[in-house]
Amino acid sequence: MSDINVRVLFFGGAKDVTGASELEISLPSPATLKEASEVLFERFPELRKFGRSLLFAVNQEYAKSDTDIKNDDELAVFPPVSGGSETVCDYRCPNDFFELTT
Repeated sequence: MSDINVRVLFFGGAKDVTGASELEISLPSPATLKEASEVLFERFPELRKFGRSLLFAVNQEYAKSDTDIKNDDELAVFPPVSGGSETVCDYRCPNDFFELTT
């Protein structure tokens, strides 16, 4: 069994929790996203505060826990995101835009 190296990118609150925008982790091969996320949760327990709202992408595609991770793959970690303008409108601002995604 050999190890694989994975580049991990952190965004938003995940970046704040880890104190890094990117790092590299090693995993035993074969590996899945579930195993990679467990390594990240062990290293950064505060990531657990995002619960099931934490999203992962492998090579720029949203991924499920059973997705295979290969050597030199890129894993991105996205916490839930919210926010917007501080402008107050009576009902709707003329340029309102929002999108709900999984």
